[in-house]
Amino acid sequence: MLSLTINNLIRDLKPRQKEILACRFGLAGGEKETLAGIGERYNITRERVRQLEESALGYIRENLEKEKSVKDFLEKIMGHLDGFGGLRKDDLFVSEIKSALDDKKLHHWHLRFFSEVSGEFFYKPADRDFHGFWYFDEKDINKADSFFSELEKMVANKKADLLENKNFNDYLLKTARNKKISDTASSNYLLISKKFGKNPYGDFGLNEWEEINPKTINSKAYLVLKKNGQPLHFSELADKINEVGFDGRLAQKQTVHNELIKDPRFVLVGRGTYALYEKKGK
Repeated sequence: MLSLTINNLIRDLKPRQKEILACRFGLAGGEKETLAGIGERYNITRERVRQLEESALGYIRENLEKEKSVKDFLEKIMGHLDGFGGLRKDDLFVSEIKSALDDKKLHHWHLRFFSEVSGEFFYKPADRDFHGFWYFDEKDINKADSFFSELEKMVANKKADLLENKNFNDYLLKTARNKKISDTASSNYLLISKKFGKNPYGDFGLNEWEEINPKTINSKAYLVLKKNGQPLHFSELADKINEVGFDGRLAQKQTVHNELIKDPRFVLVGRGTYALYEKKGK
């Protein structure tokens, strides 16, 4: 098991070095701690903590090959990433490696530590454009970036077509062929990007579209009414918004009613009952 191998790797360290690595990499199952926080606990400077950490990591790197299982673990991890085009979303990767290595104790921070000492694969934290993911070559990140840019250009003006015909996959596959990326890799890349998303009704598109990522009560009401295909009383509409779930925030009936009154996209067709203005007369 990789978690056991990691325990073996730090076994010969001095007690304080062990504790510092455990805190810095969350090896005990907790969150990663800061240099300053650890220094405060031991009454030493953050620079001294950094020096002890670097010394411990250096020792482990020098002795890494002595652990026979390390090579096998790295081959499995690299092979797994390669099968998905070189990148894999963090939560999926951790779960899959945990299963592949049959290691129930393995967690995200074990892999962060193993990544640090091996230098063979890496973690990229979440940012504005991506969810956190694992990779082993910067070239694959550049390939994914290029793929996303072309896909975004291809679907940017196709919202009506995508939402009406649910044919996002056609554009996805076309972009993959243009970029010479496998279908498996293209579908996997999509999971990493924050530019694209799927609404609760299974429609794919750009996250900036309110039909894909509705954030306000108005947007949620609009999408639910559009999918319902017929007028709804504001109280029924509130219930349906809550049934769909969206972001988990509860829609209050009076709030829904207030927003329907103010938004010109909705038209009153009966006592407390609303329809979409675009559906009026149809």
